[in-house]
Amino acid sequence: MGSFCIRKTRIGALRLPKGYDAGTVNIGVPVTAGEHLRVGLKECGDAVLPSAAFGPACTRNAYGASYADKTQEKEYRYVSTVWTRPYGNEEAYPAAIDVYRTCYPKVEVPPAEIELVLAADPQGSLYVMAVLTAEVRNKHLHEAVNLFLEIYGYCYIFNGDLEGVGHVRQRCHWKMLPPGARPSEHLKEQLRSQGKNPDTFDADRLAFVEQYTAERIVEGVNGFNGYYAYVFKNYCVLECAVYGNATYIIPKENWEELSQKTKRELMEANCVKQKIIHTAAWYEIFSQAMRLLEGQ
Repeated sequence: MGSFCIRKTRIGALRLPKGYDAGTVNIGVPVTAGEHLRVGLKECGDAVLPSAAFGPACTRNAYGASYADKTQEKEYRYVSTVWTRPYGNEEAYPAAIDVYRTCYPKVEVPPAEIELVLAADPQGSLYVMAVLTAEVRNKHLHEAVNLFLEIYGYCYIFNGDLEGVGHVRQRCHWKMLPPGARPSEHLKEQLRSQGKNPDTFDADRLAFVEQYTAERIVEGVNGFNGYYAYVFKNYCVLECAVYGNATYIIPKENWEELSQKTKRELMEANCVKQKIIHTAAWYEIFSQAMRLLEGQ
């Protein structure tokens, strides 16, 4: 099986050499010095969505992106939410205010959600490989390459199949938190240690969810970093500490299986009971959802 190596910061397009077919190539790096541990892979068959902490390519892969469509007329629309103390009263509790402006329409680009898997060849050599679905092969091959360039600084294109690729034993997206754990307090401690204001919308939203009685709480890792799964009596709430995402409410019965899916897979499989966008109205909408779904 032939291969060639790309060593760049990023590429704008993938140009394959003669004899290489986009429908059969594989993308990855050999494991020679713990490369699999860098992205959170441990056992052969494990798969992860790379953490957004690696950089912009991994961020777009996990969360998507947006841009202003300057070919359209400007419109009056929501652009952000800010925290302010009413009437300048420094003693008042901060309130979330939605900001609207006249600007170009925003186009949302969905995440590619390309996963990495730890695979082995017939000789037992290990590789970190991209999971290349039909959609990735058709639309996102260069983005898969950019993930490796951002994480490792290089990437191999393999001309052919590698045994073990696509055989996913376990998606490493979540870890169980101990009983009584409160993610909001952990987040505030992290913010304080970084010299940042702990009184943020992100921590307050997590604290609001924690007012309701959850049976257990699970923390997201890697590409799901910042997400927490709150398992209640009837449903499971997937809440993100990173502002600008959304809350996903899914059935409790098979929440372990559903939580292993990417956010796009959840939506496409109609597994989401309710999706609540992060705006100032989030508190009211979430409270209504909990009264209706959980009786709390």
